[in-house]
Amino acid sequence: MNDDYSYPLIDGLSNDEVIILVTFFQKVEEAYEKQSGVDRESFMNAYQDFVTVVPSKMEQKQLEKLFQERSGYNAYQVIRQSKQDVKTLKMNEA
Repeated sequence: MNDDYSYPLIDGLSNDEVIILVTFFQKVEEAYEKQSGVDRESFMNAYQDFVTVVPSKMEQKQLEKLFQERSGYNAYQVIRQSKQDVKTLKMNEA
């Protein structure tokens, strides 16, 4: 994990859209960093907002890949875990 990184963003986003992307990436971080993990419903809400702002699967994957390269956290693995019937999402390690 790299503590000194920036979130990947897309040019031309409004302030609200930037907040949505940052919130999604913060939820991924919580799944890895917080002792209790992240609430699944909270994560799913952030993920749905992310998908709304970035509807292109290709752009979503590019942002997730950049985020993983910068942070060491795999958003795809958290998304995958969110499809299970669990209350909280907790990733072991990056």
